Amino acid sequence: MAPIDPTQFDELFSTLSNALQAAAPLATRLRRDLGEQADDAVHLEAALDRAVLAVRQMQSDGEKGGA
Repeated sequence: MAPIDPTQFDELFSTLSNALQAAAPLATRLRRDLGEQADDAVHLEAALDRAVLAVRQMQSDGEKGGA
């Protein structure tokens, strides 16, 4: 592999630097969004568990009363 000349190195470094400056805030935003979505999923799961429990209790009470 031929050695890179200083001009090419400067261009490469500038391109990489610009790409990383654009990527860093996107990565941060994605991490935050995914964290919020994970929290939402936990809350949704808990709400569904409560709903299922309530329905099962009603079914159980209905079976007791109808017997």
